[in-house]
Amino acid sequence: MAAVTSAELQEAWEKVKRAKSLPNPPTIKLPLFSAKTPMKTRLAAIQHVISTLEYNYTGTLYFDVTKNRSFKSIVSTAKDILNEVLPIQCLEAVFLGAYLTASAPELERFPISFKTVAGGCVHRHIVLAVRHQHAKWGALGLSRSEKLMAKELKYASLSELVQDFCREFALLFHAVLKVYAGFPFSHDIHSSEKVEWRVMNLPLEHATWADAAQHLDAFSKEALDILAFKRAKGELPDSFALKFPLHVPETEPGKKSPDKRVLLSAGSFEFPGACGDEDAVLPLEGDAGPEKDSDKPPKPILVAPDRLEFKQALANAAQVLPTNIFLQNTTTSPYFVDIEELSGQLEIVTRGAVSSHHESGDSGGNNAAPKPSTATFRVSAKGMTAVAIKFRAAMPAAHSTVPKSDPAVATKAPGKTPRAGKGAPTSAKSFTSAALESRQVVTFKCRRVTRSSEGPSIEVEDGEAFVTELPFVVLPTAQ
Repeated sequence: MAAVTSAELQEAWEKVKRAKSLPNPPTIKLPLFSAKTPMKTRLAAIQHVISTLEYNYTGTLYFDVTKNRSFKSIVSTAKDILNEVLPIQCLEAVFLGAYLTASAPELERFPISFKTVAGGCVHRHIVLAVRHQHAKWGALGLSRSEKLMAKELKYASLSELVQDFCREFALLFHAVLKVYAGFPFSHDIHSSEKVEWRVMNLPLEHATWADAAQHLDAFSKEALDILAFKRAKGELPDSFALKFPLHVPETEPGKKSPDKRVLLSAGSFEFPGACGDEDAVLPLEGDAGPEKDSDKPPKPILVAPDRLEFKQALANAAQVLPTNIFLQNTTTSPYFVDIEELSGQLEIVTRGAVSSHHESGDSGGNNAAPKPSTATFRVSAKGMTAVAIKFRAAMPAAHSTVPKSDPAVATKAPGKTPRAGKGAPTSAKSFTSAALESRQVVTFKCRRVTRSSEGPSIEVEDGEAFVTELPFVVLPTAQ
């Protein structure tokens, strides 16, 4: 782009003022898609809308670029961008891309940010990574460089897509310091949930690309489960730091100090004026927060939430939405988890990942004897599994009482137990005793497994079993 002198700019301004009629402001016509329109064609049309707005070189931001807000608010800004048709930068392009792809449920959209350094100055850039039907990856965005914005839907993994961006940064003499990955955007444009932009923060200066790629690909596969866990518990699972050891958490995500607000000013969103490291100060190595009770042995499988609540008023509803229960493995060994609910009031919707004695209670009438609901799941080492469970549409009224048991009671049952698929357990009486005492609990029997010496693909139990319980309450109609 050739430099424009002050005299030339003033002359152009005088011509505008002398003009007796000016053309109408440009408008953008959004593309229309049919159900048969290929996804590559849709993304190309959406990228064309973003590129039509052109990059904002003026140093003045025309729209609200606050990130710490709900998706509904971001959609409002995206609509303003389409109405005003003013130049934008990379962050507004992500706002726009997330809004225009919200109507495609088969498309996952992740915000991916980059922190780079060139010539002693720190630069930041952000794109919208998209994955179609859990297969190919691509990207939408806007940049001064054509190589740092849109990417065709052709990459086999998120790490392959990010690596391509890193190569393009290297060709522009930028060293990539960090890569940030956020939770996928909602498809509900009225969602009041805040968008989380930097869930996983990967420093690349001292990490191998193989390790960073493994982190990115694992996060992309488990992001939805991790997001559901955080919404249920208000925090990331304890296994997150163990599974993603390169991750460096931010002290206050979404918050910036006054000095950073100055650095991230009008002209710095891609970010030529932001010299210096404006990252938030990281906690000291020894500052690990409140001390935990070291006398209590950690449970191998953590169950969340701590208690389930169901409303009696929903007992006759035609459709009852299930509730997710999260099984988080804190160990380096896989586990089989036998889930059992004896009262017949609840139904395990998710089918067991391994062969199990899964039973569904008969809800065809109140006179039928309630049948227990059971299933067995395999939770990988340091992994997490989500299990959907719901209140039955019809249930015996005699069982709608408040539980007497305390939550999160864990016991250890020594001795070998039968493998999944070999029938109901015959040992470890503690597996059912608590449930029989109060039929208002869901019981989880956790059985550690190891590799057999007969072959790497054969798993056998090592003889230890842990039992934990999750109480549930059926609230009266008045509540």
